Amino acid sequence: PRWHFDLDQDLEHIEELLEAMERITPEHDTKLQHLKSHVLGKISNPINPGNKKVLIFTAFADTADYLYANLATELLENQKLHSAKVTGADRPKSTLAKGYDFQELLTLFSPRSKEKAIVLPNETAEIDLLIGTDCISEGQNLQDCDYLINYDIHWNPVRIIQRFGRVDRIGSPNTSIQLVNYWPDITLD
Repeated sequence: PRWHFDLDQDLEHIEELLEAMERITPEHDTKLQHLKSHVLGKISNPINPGNKKVLIFTAFADTADYLYANLATELLENQKLHSAKVTGADRPKSTLAKGYDFQELLTLFSPRSKEKAIVLPNETAEIDLLIGTDCISEGQNLQDCDYLINYDIHWNPVRIIQRFGRVDRIGSPNTSIQLVNYWPDITLD
């Protein structure tokens, strides 16, 4: 009986938590709203002339899904810019009509460094916002991009260096690159 009572109490607490979470929408997510302003600010004021590319890293596929759902449509409708999401958890996704695989989306994001003219000569579209997990943090040449955002910080600082190394590479056409880190609130500790 005690175990059953404890389970009922746990269920009650979980239901209260779920109810409270439902009230939190993307409009109330200040971190997401701040990210949107960063992305839109970079697009309207490129660091390097004409370069609107932004690479966002997150540690979790669920977070990548959330960011893609809350950024991609708005960027396509308001800025006419294509977005993509690459995680190791599911198939890559983009706002392009055709379904592209992992490497093709990376090529469309970094067409110069990945030789898009050879690999996808008939595709005219490019991707300007790429959201990914650490599945693309090593061994990828994405130096067409000049603005990288770490939406969350991995516990291992080497991951930050690996992520930044995707855009800070020999052969970059950019005169400047920018790294943005979202640090956890100090009260989280």
